[in-house]
Amino acid sequence: MKTFALRTDLERLRVGNHWLPLGLEPVDLPVPAHGYTVAEADMPEDAAPALRFHAVTSIEKVEALLDDLFELLPDDVFPLLEATSRDAFRTVDVFAADEPMPFDEFRRVLKEYRDVIVEDGSLSVGAEGEDPAMEVVLDSWKGIDVLVPASMRDEVERIMAAHGPEEVAETWPSDLDDRPEPPFKPREILQLEDRECPDLDEIIFQLRESWGLELDEDPEDNLDERGRHVGRTLWDAVAIVEGADEDEPRLGYLFAWVTAGSIAEVQQMIESRLELQDEWRFTGQWYTLDRVAFDDRPEFLQSLSPRRTYSEIHKFTIEPA
Repeated sequence: MKTFALRTDLERLRVGNHWLPLGLEPVDLPVPAHGYTVAEADMPEDAAPALRFHAVTSIEKVEALLDDLFELLPDDVFPLLEATSRDAFRTVDVFAADEPMPFDEFRRVLKEYRDVIVEDGSLSVGAEGEDPAMEVVLDSWKGIDVLVPASMRDEVERIMAAHGPEEVAETWPSDLDDRPEPPFKPREILQLEDRECPDLDEIIFQLRESWGLELDEDPEDNLDERGRHVGRTLWDAVAIVEGADEDEPRLGYLFAWVTAGSIAEVQQMIESRLELQDEWRFTGQWYTLDRVAFDDRPEFLQSLSPRRTYSEIHKFTIEPA
């Protein structure tokens, strides 16, 4: 696989004095106030008081500010990743780590993928520490959220002052999320000249593998983002497989369309089906796993009933990588 590269034909856009990441095109976007807000954070009753900062500055200043704010985190951190979802029943995929990793290792991976993380308008990346609870996250609009104990207020404000932001009443207008139309249009920032050029799915997969991230959803249930049960749904799954012949190492992609009632059921069905052949075996890596709305089903499933009373695999293929 080739190393990713950003497109060179994109013009960076701005609103007023606020330059945007390459992956965002303003539609009806007001000019934000450069600076930071600070407020008491909602914490459990037995937790120490904490503050939440939110900083907004022009994109050319984001990286240096982010680097210094990350230095506030402890030696071991839990990486975080959010991405715009293709799943029919949620808008954002949230990935979290069950186990901490050394901060230096987190930062090494961050540096490797920094250009995409900073420029893509669909990714949010950060890390958190525990005891005390701390968090530094670059959001998809490339603002920076910081959660720290109240005792660390002076440290955060010294970093802000060193990079220019001052405290303001608000950064983006408070009614921005309530507007009927999105203030941005996303733009593809990656060069995708041939099959070997990694797309965003591949980069998200690499970040998940490097940081030990799992989708933050209950694998035994099937809920939409409002917490409502949606029953059996159609799933589009892609997994990584490897050749069973150890003398001829090779990888492949498993593609499956499945009706099932949960992530766990999809995975169990596919793994059981894979065991029926002896050419490929599962690596334990799920590349993508998304629910698909009935009206968006592919052509070969046009005869499928909208009310499915049992789970089944509709299509199952493996292609060498």
